[in-house]
Amino acid sequence: MVDYSTQRISKPLLDEVSKALKSVETYGSVEIYIQNRTVTQITVRNIRKTNGFSNKQTTRNS
Repeated sequence: MVDYSTQRISKPLLDEVSKALKSVETYGSVEIYIQNRTVTQITVRNIRKTNGFSNKQTTRNS
């Protein structure tokens, strides 16, 4: 069993957190759930913006 203690941060736990962070696309979040000083769940949420926002800049005509 892998030790996901918050008191002794193991390499496998750091790897899991790193993997979760890398899987977030342009917008999102990572939630880490802890119970009795042990990480019990890592949730990744990717968010798709629907308000028309684009990463591309538009060019204005003069």
